[in-house]
Order: sequence, then C-alpha cells, then structure tokens
Amino acid sequence: MKTIFYLVRHGKTLFNNLGRFQGRCDSELLPEGIEMARRLHDGLKDVDFALAATSTSERAVDTLKGILQEREIPTIYCKGLKEMAFGRLEGALIQLSEPPAPIDEQGYAYAGGEDRREAGDRFRKCLEEIAVEGNVLVVSHAAVIFDTLQVLDPTIDFKSANKTVPNCSVTKLEYSEGKFSILAMPSVEYFI
Repeated sequence: MKTIFYLVRHGKTLFNNLGRFQGRCDSELLPEGIEMARRLHDGLKDVDFALAATSTSERAVDTLKGILQEREIPTIYCKGLKEMAFGRLEGALIQLSEPPAPIDEQGYAYAGGEDRREAGDRFRKCLEEIAVEGNVLVVSHAAVIFDTLQVLDPTIDFKSANKTVPNCSVTKLEYSEGKFSILAMPSVEYFI
C-alpha cells in the first residue's frame, strides 16, 4: 500500500498575526486565512483524495472546510494531528516567551507542554493509522509538520517552523512499507 499525504498547515489566524503561541489553544481564521483555504480548494481540485483528515482544532477544521467546499470526500477528525502543546506558554507572545534555541529544539516539556519527539511521534503515529491506498489530505499545524520533516531529513536546519511551514502550505509525504519519505517540502504552489 502506498499513501501520498498532502499535509496542509491551517490558514492564517488572529494569533498568527499577533505573534502568539497557539498550540492547544485556538484562535479563529482571519478573512485572509479563509481566502487562503479557498485558493487551495482551487489549486487541489484536480487531486483525487481517498480521504481527508484534520486536527480537531477549530482553525484546522475551518481550513479543511474551505479546501473541500462541495467536494464529497470521507473525512475524519484526529486529536493526534493537533499542534504541539506549549504548556504555560499557550497564548503568550512568542517574542517574549521563546526559550533559548537548545531548549526550544527539545520542545516545551519544561513549560508543561510536549517535547518535540513526543509531538512528532504522536503526529506520525496518527498518519500511519489513517494511511490508505491513494492520496490523503491532512490539515494540521506548523510545529508537528516541521518536526516530521526534521526526523525524515536531519540535515534540515533548525529554525522557525512558522517560516519553514507557511500558512496553507502543502507538504507532500509518501508512506509505503511502513516508511515515510519527503516528496515535496512546504510550498504555496497550489495557491491559485
């Protein structure tokens, strides 16, 4: 069985504009974020999806609705696709709260959240559970997508997940014979 995952980061939110952590907390999509999802609908209209899956966060669910619109694709909601938990930093200003890089590379367990390994393992396990033959559309979040890319390609420099995985970018992974491989890094090429 071979699955091609189209991993989409949710559209732009209020907290994205305000520069705040929003792992498990949520903020609504901005009109710009809704428009991004609509544009992805047009850009992905010719891709035959066997399944669609989304994080249970409102911003991801709303992005998926904007991408799918009238398309009738079986859809599942997965807690395992949620963003990394940032603990007490949830909702805090990123610029004022970010730890030094060595701590950030490990994750946010020091703040009562998840470390990167835990979050990435949870995310990839969920992908394995929803893998089907064909193309699968997944709407999720920057940090868990970024962490997966770093696990699959350790040469990817550690830097901001928000810059590496822009809002409504599409990352393509292949899952075959129990292994993931990167087909395409995060890109906005599907925007029309």
